[in-house]
Amino acid sequence: MICGKKLKSTYLLLFVVFFMYFFFQSNAEAAETPNISAKAAILMDETSGRILFAKDAHQRLPQASLTKIMTALLVIEHGDLDKQVVVSKHAAETGESSIWLEEGEVLSRRELLYSLMLASANDAAVALSESVAGSEELFVRQMNNRVRELNLSNTHFANPHGLDAENHYSSAFDLASLAREGLKNPLFGKVVSTKEMGIPWPGHPWERCFPNRNKLITRYQGARGVKTGFTNKAGCCLVGAAQRGDLKLISVVLNSADIYSDTEKLLDYGFNNYEMVVLEEKDKVNQINVIKGTGDFVPVKLEREAAAAVLPAEKTDLSFKTELAETVQAPVKKGEVLGKVRVILNGEEIDQINYLAQEDVEKKPPFWMAIINWFQSLFS
Repeated sequence: MICGKKLKSTYLLLFVVFFMYFFFQSNAEAAETPNISAKAAILMDETSGRILFAKDAHQRLPQASLTKIMTALLVIEHGDLDKQVVVSKHAAETGESSIWLEEGEVLSRRELLYSLMLASANDAAVALSESVAGSEELFVRQMNNRVRELNLSNTHFANPHGLDAENHYSSAFDLASLAREGLKNPLFGKVVSTKEMGIPWPGHPWERCFPNRNKLITRYQGARGVKTGFTNKAGCCLVGAAQRGDLKLISVVLNSADIYSDTEKLLDYGFNNYEMVVLEEKDKVNQINVIKGTGDFVPVKLEREAAAAVLPAEKTDLSFKTELAETVQAPVKKGEVLGKVRVILNGEEIDQINYLAQEDVEKKPPFWMAIINWFQSLFS
């Protein structure tokens, strides 16, 4: 009888163990596939560009005001942000989302840039495009040239603001890649993470004051931007970015029933499951010997951190392979690419980071030239 009770207890214990195993296993599987409403979406490791989650990520869809990410990037890259811009009639008449610019009004590019990204101002987009390129049409041409430079194969722009137009589309992957490019620039990161901004309003006793329309930056821990968008054709869209510790993530949801819920599910999935593995300092190269140079070596540095987001179980499958010559021939120019680190996961390369020369090293003059210089110094 006692043995029977022990046997029943053993079966009960096994049942509990199996139940708990399958319960947590099913939860783990659910965590691997966030259930989101968006028509297309992606979660990207900002550091390496690795895709952590994707749903129809290469599908061409209208991108609404996410267009302004490219507009802002080009404006920042063009520079001269204190330049004064005289608002044209065409810019002032650009409809829907606006900050009520008036023809002849003068604002700086910087003020218009914040208006563009926080208030999603279409009139500011046109005013900036005319200031940078001379006309909206020429600026759109620059936008599409930059698309080709960044290899965004599923993106084409027809305007700088994102109002629905023929041949105006992008994809979740391309928009994540574009945001990643933008976030390399500190000013871009500062603008898209600003919570509130005021700019002058000539003829009024108060400033134009507007909060950032992207509520992610106030409701999600570690949020860093980037941009919301909406048109009837595109639906609700959001490019998000957040950082916790060393892990930086970029998310995109297009045509979503709830952009914030979808975005938070994606970001939670990333932060809850992945961790950042960084190339250790002891494995980094600091200098390379120089042959026939005025200096014996040139200092080198990685252009950015060599790291990748991985699941705990993937750590043993991640490696960093340095490809760098022991010596280099002079002359060497500052910024010259002298080698690289390849980031390899499961045998496949997922990223590549260049080693850059940190200073110039001139070529050593020939021996006969040194003699001539010596003689000249005797009589100088």
